[in-house]
Amino acid sequence: MKQLLDKVEKYLIRGVVLGVVALVVVQAMMTKEPLRFYLSLGERLEGQSIEYPAGNVNSEKTAVNKKREGAEGYSPWGKLTISLKDYSALAKAKVLVNNEEVASFSSKTVEVRVMGGDVVEIDSTYYNFPVTFEITGVSRNLATPSLHQVFTSNQGMVMVGKVIVK
Repeated sequence: MKQLLDKVEKYLIRGVVLGVVALVVVQAMMTKEPLRFYLSLGERLEGQSIEYPAGNVNSEKTAVNKKREGAEGYSPWGKLTISLKDYSALAKAKVLVNNEEVASFSSKTVEVRVMGGDVVEIDSTYYNFPVTFEITGVSRNLATPSLHQVFTSNQGMVMVGKVIVK
């Protein structure tokens, strides 16, 4: 019994020593920028935050936006018009904003109200033929998606993109 306890104690001490050495080595590696990025989960999860509404970095444009706020009642909301290219209506094709259905193509064009940071998608999984969509209208305060962008879906979902407000 004494031999068993001595062996367990010996392996336990070795494990603790190896753990401390590994901890010191990893901490030393974390002082170098490229290694810290790959070793730190928090560094990989960080991203750029989008302010509400998404502002411009250029101070001149920011001053223009401040003038616009006072004059026109500037809004972070925008309007996006999406049209079917080859069909007059496809009622089962739906526009999704943040994975929620907001409109269907019961007519050739659909107007959607969006806000900065919204993700716009088109669901045409019901149709087993290619369907082409075009952005035919964009309000002045939207940076993306841009006017006259064309998207084609073949029985699937089309990602129009993330809305960015100027």
